Amino acid sequence: MFSQIYDRIHGLLTSPYSFGHCKTRTGYRILTTSRRMDPSLAKKTCKMCCLEMPEQARKCPHCHHFQNRWTMMMFHPGFAVLLFSLPLVAMMIVFSTFFDPGENYATYKDQIVISDCQIAFGNTKSAATAAVIGTIKNTSKVSWKDIKFHVDFFDAAGKRADVGQREEYSYGLAAGETSSFKVSFTREYPETNYVKPVVRIVGATDMRSRW
Repeated sequence: MFSQIYDRIHGLLTSPYSFGHCKTRTGYRILTTSRRMDPSLAKKTCKMCCLEMPEQARKCPHCHHFQNRWTMMMFHPGFAVLLFSLPLVAMMIVFSTFFDPGENYATYKDQIVISDCQIAFGNTKSAATAAVIGTIKNTSKVSWKDIKFHVDFFDAAGKRADVGQREEYSYGLAAGETSSFKVSFTREYPETNYVKPVVRIVGATDMRSRW
């Protein structure tokens, strides 16, 4: 009899139910109340394979499916590739900006206008010179530098007498700007051969270019 009472009390003490006691006419009576669930024993169903797994699990141990969308994105191999690629993309953008040659002058060559050209003769210690003085206007939206002037000299009969080409590295022309210019060449023929100059801009570099 005592062993049965002992087994009964021991079973109540070790059961997953909480208990209390109250006093009756015949003595104390043990009362069971609600079940105390261990959080580690709580279960949930996988959204993919529908098998049970611990409630706190982020990844199904059966089908290896992530249960949370953000967790799936963070642990996806593509996410690591993206994180690794971002610095490379940033470096490529910086390098492309640094080495960007800018706009191609050939696209805007008709928007550089030369006018009011005159010839001025001179002499240096080494040789005679023929200089062309005129006005240049940039009607494009691009600022230019390293402007290369090409001049054809014609005589009174309209025949080309001489040709000169000069690249002025220090000469810059902002977008929409009108400016005066002067290019000088060594003169090989008499002044009478230099009657009319025809000036063209055959090359220029976008001022935003670093090279």
